[in-house]
Amino acid sequence: MSVTVPPITDWFTPEQPGASVLPGHVGRSAHGGWWADDPDTVRALLVHCGPERLLHGDPGHLDPSVLARYGRGQFHAPDRFLPLLGRTFSHITPWIRVLHVHTEQARPVSRNTAAWVRPLNSADETHLDRFARRAFSANRPGLPHWVAETWGGHRALAASGFAWGAFLGPYLASLACGYLAGRNHLDIAVATDPAFQRLDLALACVRAATTAARAQGLVPTWSAPRSNHASRALAGAAGFRPVRQEVVYWAGPAATP
Repeated sequence: MSVTVPPITDWFTPEQPGASVLPGHVGRSAHGGWWADDPDTVRALLVHCGPERLLHGDPGHLDPSVLARYGRGQFHAPDRFLPLLGRTFSHITPWIRVLHVHTEQARPVSRNTAAWVRPLNSADETHLDRFARRAFSANRPGLPHWVAETWGGHRALAASGFAWGAFLGPYLASLACGYLAGRNHLDIAVATDPAFQRLDLALACVRAATTAARAQGLVPTWSAPRSNHASRALAGAAGFRPVRQEVVYWAGPAATP
C-alpha cells in the first residue's frame, strides 16, 4: 500500500552513498513516496521519486500489478528482483554507473568564473524554465529539466537551497544541484547550456555545491554511467573519486497481459 510517512524499517540506516540516499531525499523534498506491503511489518518496500525507484526486501510480497504503476523509471534493485521486473515490464535495459565520493580539492577556476556563480532561490524559477527550453525544446516541450525531476519541478528546485548556477548576464549558463539530498549525503547533478560549454562554468558550480554541502554536514557524491567519460572527467576535476560500480535497470512500459 502507498504510505504517506516512511514505513517502520531500518534497512537504510545508516545512510550510504548511492541509492540508499533516496528515502532521505523523499523525506527532505516532500516529493515522491513509499509503497510497503505492510507499513508496520515491512517485507517488501518501494521508494520512488521522479524517475528513481528503489526496491528492497522480499519480491514475493510485491505484485507485478503494483510495480507496473511505477514503470518507465530507473530501478535500483538487488538481483533477486530481476524475475519480478521481467514479468512486469516489456523492456528492461541494464546499465552500469560509477559512484564517486568527494575526497580531494577541486581543480581551481579563475576568480572571474567563480564570481558568476550564486545560489538559486525561488525567484529563479523562470531562469530554470528557459534553461530547460534551450536544452530540450525539440523533444521535451513544457517539461522540467531532468535535474529538477526529483524535486517535482523548477519551482521546488529553485527554492530547495540545493542549487547553484553560473549566470552570464540574464542567462543561466550552467547548473549544479542536489539531485538527491539525503540525511547525510548530497548526490550532485550538473547541466550546462550547450552555448556556454568549455568555460569551466560547470566546474565552478560543482565547487560551490560541494563547499555548501560540506558546510551543511553532507558528504558530496556523484553518479555517472560508466560510458559517460565527460561526466566522470568533470567529477575527477572537482575532487570526486570512484568508490564502486553498480547496475541500474531502466524499465518500462508495463508488459501487456
